[in-house]
This record gives sequence, C-alpha cells and structure tokens, in this order.
Amino acid sequence: MSLKESRSCPSQDKASIELSNKHPSASVGEANSTLTMTPAEERKLVRKIDLHMMPLMFVLYLLQYLDKTSLGYTAIMGILQDANLSGNQYSWASSFFYVGFLISSPLSSILLVKFPVAKVVVLTVLIWAGIQMVMAAGKSFASLAVLRILLGAFEAAIGPGFTIITSTWYKPSEHALRHGLWYGGASVAYIIGGIMAYGISHIDSAIKSWQFLFIIFGAATFVWGLIVWWLLPTSPQSAWFLNEHEKKLAFARVQGARHSTQTGKWNYAQMREAFIDPRSWLFFLLCVFSTIPGGGLTAFGSVIIKDFGYSVLQTQLLSMSVGAFLLFFVILTVAISMTLKNARCLSIAILNFISLAGVLMVKLLPVSNKIARLAGIWLVCAQASAFPTTLSLVSSNITGHTKKATVNGMLFVGFCVGYIIGPLTFIAQETPGYKTAFNIMVACYVLNIVIVMSMRQIMARWNKQRNQQHGAEAVLNGHILEHAGQDDLDETDWDNKEIRYSL
Repeated sequence: MSLKESRSCPSQDKASIELSNKHPSASVGEANSTLTMTPAEERKLVRKIDLHMMPLMFVLYLLQYLDKTSLGYTAIMGILQDANLSGNQYSWASSFFYVGFLISSPLSSILLVKFPVAKVVVLTVLIWAGIQMVMAAGKSFASLAVLRILLGAFEAAIGPGFTIITSTWYKPSEHALRHGLWYGGASVAYIIGGIMAYGISHIDSAIKSWQFLFIIFGAATFVWGLIVWWLLPTSPQSAWFLNEHEKKLAFARVQGARHSTQTGKWNYAQMREAFIDPRSWLFFLLCVFSTIPGGGLTAFGSVIIKDFGYSVLQTQLLSMSVGAFLLFFVILTVAISMTLKNARCLSIAILNFISLAGVLMVKLLPVSNKIARLAGIWLVCAQASAFPTTLSLVSSNITGHTKKATVNGMLFVGFCVGYIIGPLTFIAQETPGYKTAFNIMVACYVLNIVIVMSMRQIMARWNKQRNQQHGAEAVLNGHILEHAGQDDLDETDWDNKEIRYSL
C-alpha cells in the first residue's frame, strides 16, 4: 500500500492523501489505481463512520455493564431471602461471573480470529441477554451460580471484540477517543443503574421486583442486540452506510496504518510471538493490578461510603456520583491523549497517581472528616478510567490479527483475575478500616505506575532503534506512510519495521 501525504501546499485542507487501491473487492483492472483523499474528505468520512458505529457500541457496552452488575441491584430487592442466600453465597455468586469470563476468554480470542468479529460479538450478546432473563427463575444458590458463570462466559467477547473493531475502522491516533466513547457507556450505566433499579423496585406487579429487573435488563439487551446485528457491519468493505468509493477509502486509510487484515485463520507463529513479547505480560499485569482495587470497590464501595456515616439513601445517591466522576476522568484522559502526542502511557501513570492520593486520603484521614474521605473515593475513580486508554494502546501497538487477539485475551484474563481477587482483600474482621484492602490498593497503584512507564520505555527504545536502522521518514504523527503494496499480508508489529509505537 502507498499512503502518501502531499505537504507542498500550506493549507491542510488542500493537501492530498494518495492510497493505493489494493482493496479486496477491487477488480483486476482497478488493482493498481490510486485513490486520492484530502484531509477534509477524510474528516467527513470519519464523522460518517462515527455516527453509525459509536452509538451502537456505546449503548451495547452500557447494557453489558448493567447486566454484569445487575445482581448487585437485586441484593436490596429481596433476592437474598427468596433464593435463601447467605452473605458468603451472595459474594460467590457475584464472583462466579468472572470465573465464566476467565474460562471462556481463550475460546473468545480464537472465535474473534476465525469468524467475523461483529457477528461473534452480537451472537454472544443475544445469548447472554437470554441468560439474563432466565436469571429471574434463579431461586437457589446453585442455579444463580450456574447462570452467573454462563453470563460471564458469553460476555467475555465484547471487550476484546470492540477493541478489534476499533482498530479495524480507525487509525492509531483515533483509537483513544473511540475507546473512550464506547467505554463511556459503562460510566453512564454506573450513573443510571441505581435510578433504574429504584424505579423497577416500585413497580406494582405479581412478579418480584428483582425478577422484573433481570427480565427488563435482559429484554433491553436482546432488542438492542438484534438492532446491532443488522446495523453493525463486519468490515469497512461491507458497510451499508458507505458507498463503494468510501468503502475503499475506509479500508485503505486504516490498512496503511496497521498493515494487518483478518485472514480467518489462527496463526500459531503470531500466538507464540505474543507470548514472548514482554509488553503482553506487562499488559496482563497492568490489568491485574488495576482491577484488584476496582473489583474490591465494585463489591464494597457502597459499604465503605455508608461506613463514613451516611444514610442508606445518601449512600445510594453518593454511589451514583462515583459514576459521574468516572465519566469525567474518562473524558479527561481522552482529551489528554488527543492533545498531547505520545501521552497515553503518561496519562495512565498520572491517573494511578491520582488514585493513589485518593486511597491515602481514605486510609489516613480521621474518620470524622467524612467529606474529605468521600473526595478520596471520587479520586480513586481516576485509575478505572484508564482502561479504555489501555485498550487503545493494544489497538495501536499490537498488529497481526492473531497476535492482537492473543494479547487482548491475556489482558482480559488479567481483568478477571483482578476482579476475583479484589473482593477477597476486604476482610470482614477489619471493618470499617479494611487495612489490608487499602494497603493492597496502595501497592497496586504504585506497581501500575512502574509497569506502564516501563512499557513506555521499551517502546520508545524500539522506536529509536527503528529510526536508526530504517529512517524516520516512514512515519508522520504515528501513522505509517509507506507500505510498498503489501496489503494482502497479516504482519505483526515485529515483522513490519515501518511501524512506530504510540507511547
């Protein structure tokens, strides 16, 4: 592929980008033609893609988060009594979601390589929506445990799938914003979930309110899943909202930046490369140490806030405010990543530092100073907002379809491990201080800073080596500008020396 930007004209809108037409659907006569696109035309194309892709992904991720956390809402609706759940059984029922997620993550990675990513994701959505509705019939620990495992197993594809979809449609410099947009659905779900649960609990019906919640949440996901099945294209080449010329441009502009296409085959050489790439394990550890605090606070956040001395109603309202701060930090992180070049790793480190300050406020301030300690909880949200930026680092820096799927799988395995460990760090005998949990959170934030800055140093060194060996002219603002017409290859970032890593 050739992706050349003319810089002879002082006006950016008049500059042109030439794309070699190696589009898979191009005819033999078209194969060697050149497509031309001005930056203004590219911006128009990207806006069109955004308007059709982002709302579908945002709402679906919002519904995914509601379904995942639905058991927590039902705890105050009577499910503990109706299903005869003890406190420990309820905790295990919550954790079993991540057991299912963990078990199915490797299989999800394989399916996302062998079959169209969008269809794999939406098919799992429809299945888990059905499971969510069936949970209304769960009236014992055993039945709820099985259903939560199945729910986690089928939700395992959406995060890695959305990461691959983002890298299929967008260039590396565009990844942080798009990951932030669809991940923002989880933040909004955090805010509105409590309101929805409160409203459902006041529905006058013969059906128990907690059963109604499972049915309504599951039905909403199923209906939206059907909509996404019809509207979310499997690739730029099959996009119903693009004309033939736009399809070729959408494919070519991204292919010039990533040099990796889905072949439908699992590449074992790429899988081995993923396992020996040090960044894969750094991503894994970063996710583990990020979700240990997140898992603990998801399970015990409301308990901690209530222990500050707030009423049940105040606790519910203040817990919703946590979602607002999470959304704020997501927006802030995306803004930093878009404004400052090569600032993604640095922004993740800063967010962990903010969370470190927050957890120290909760841990060290006097119990009587509940406003400041509550502010500490809000600051702790900063680190959780780094997750979409972490996903964008994988999208931008890991190429090769199997390698990317493998690294995504490792990242989400780490996600599950952390969420399983997190609640276990809160020891009942240590209430309300939870000394062990907060000490572990401090250690996790410090380790995250070390890990992400080490990863940045590794990639910066690799960029320097490639510039010395191959020259820096091949790259402009993180985008590969020359690919010598090798569109049909599925190369990894180690194979393609023209790639420069986003930091």
